[in-house]
Amino acid sequence: MTRSKGLSSGVLRFEPDELIVTVRAGTTMEELASVLGSKRQRLRIPAIGTVGGALATRRNGPFPSDNFALPNIVLRIHAVDGSGNAFVAGGGTVKNVSGFDLVKLLVGSWGTLATITEATLRTEPIPGCSRWFVGAGDVRALYRPALVAPCRNGWCVNLEGHPDDVAQQAALLENYDEITPPAALEMIELFSIAESPPERLEMTPAIFDICRRLKNEFDPDNTLSPLLSARWGLA
Repeated sequence: MTRSKGLSSGVLRFEPDELIVTVRAGTTMEELASVLGSKRQRLRIPAIGTVGGALATRRNGPFPSDNFALPNIVLRIHAVDGSGNAFVAGGGTVKNVSGFDLVKLLVGSWGTLATITEATLRTEPIPGCSRWFVGAGDVRALYRPALVAPCRNGWCVNLEGHPDDVAQQAALLENYDEITPPAALEMIELFSIAESPPERLEMTPAIFDICRRLKNEFDPDNTLSPLLSARWGLA
């Protein structure tokens, strides 16, 4: 399955049986979610902005960086460094993990190292049931909930799986109210998700030195995100 709308956007290839999709970075997350949803698949990324923006900022929303969130769902990235050199990081399959894992370096780099142009992502099936709850009770009795995260009203819990299993788990929640599954923009308010880069990088001097060296390798003239790089002391 292939859809293409231009040089910067469009789904290039979707292989539902392989749980893999290749998409241009300018494609909106909403469009990608629609394409995947037609085959009852998804990405655990809020449908906000573009694919390239989601990858560059590691926009997981409230979900932690586990197996089905960024950067772990990114198999391959096409990008251009600060000197205009195009390169490819990663591989086209889950098993292709040889060499330096530049994918994890680029995801969350806020465009300071390279401009992402295309990505191959690992999708997942949409579960048979998904229910959301907000409250302040104990959640330790739950078995592998999809999400337990602090939110503006206490704790937010997302239970997913077979309807009977979800109902059994939901019965264990005390002092929780069920809510409508939040849309992408509602997640920003519910979880107080920051939509701007951090003011500074919190890391040890040794790690910070590595970041500066990487910036110099990928973008020696500081042409990519120069203001942000300067704010972080990378340039």
